[in-house]
Amino acid sequence: MSEAAAGAVALVARGAVPREEHRALASGAVALERPELARFRLTGEGRVACLQGLVTCDLEGPGDGAYLFGALLTPKGMIVAPLWMARAGDAIGLELPLEAAEAMRQTFARALPPRLCRAEDVTASTASLGVYGPKAGDVLAAAAGAPPPALGRSARLAVAGLDVLASRVSARGLDGFDLVAEGSGDAVLAELHANGAAPARGALLEERRILAGFPRFGAEIDERSIPQEVGFDELGAVSYTKGCYVGQETVARVHFRGHPNRRLVGLALGGAPPPPPPFEFRDGERVLGRLTSAAWSPEAAQYLGLAVLRREVQEGATLSLPGGSPAMVHALPWPSA
Repeated sequence: MSEAAAGAVALVARGAVPREEHRALASGAVALERPELARFRLTGEGRVACLQGLVTCDLEGPGDGAYLFGALLTPKGMIVAPLWMARAGDAIGLELPLEAAEAMRQTFARALPPRLCRAEDVTASTASLGVYGPKAGDVLAAAAGAPPPALGRSARLAVAGLDVLASRVSARGLDGFDLVAEGSGDAVLAELHANGAAPARGALLEERRILAGFPRFGAEIDERSIPQEVGFDELGAVSYTKGCYVGQETVARVHFRGHPNRRLVGLALGGAPPPPPPFEFRDGERVLGRLTSAAWSPEAAQYLGLAVLRREVQEGATLSLPGGSPAMVHALPWPSA
């Protein structure tokens, strides 16, 4: 598996993640690139108010320095792109899946008044990196010569003489720092490794994401997904008090008057490799849902998966994989998460 493809792999096979990477993440720190992301920078005096009217989370309330997860929606409430947003002084930094970058450009060109807010695609001039694990803060502090930000906060640091926007995150099965570095990121990554972070590959991040039950664009999230179907409420990605934003009517109607027809769940898949996702579960001609991602869990000693299923398929139900192997439905997060 290539690094460029790491974000797109939906089945992380047993042995795909070396044991030394697991050990480093559990007791030390790992540092690696995150090549599957696009990056935008918003500037201008109206940047917060303009983005507040486009995304599902409350960008204004947490104040400057906040690091937030939310989504951009269509007017009908379907997810265009999941977004990580860092309020950092005179700019807002955005990270989103590369596949959604063109839709983001079109939205900004249509929705942002240039005299108040300007959006720049900085994907080519920056790099997405990460340093994670219980010693990630120590590694980053040593590399930057300054304390890292607190949980849910962002700060600009200097690493290897380069500007780095560091954001503390505890999500996607990771605890540490998402980093956006000016330039290629090679010098920053080398400095993190020199200060004690072990190298790792994208398969580790995908494994941890799946086992944490965190949805991914192109897997659990597709062009028909609304936030509640893929766990965005549980992830704190939707505000029901912030006021209007694009797609709010659908999201609010589901929240206050009904429920989504589909939902994100976990599947215990046993010891044999499951079919490559996506895989449809059927009851005769009726589609019950689909297996969207799966990974070998060293902790559970079996494959665990994510699925988007019809709401009537309850926890404890058993679905059938090819050959009759069972897939047992579990609520998320997993008990060990």
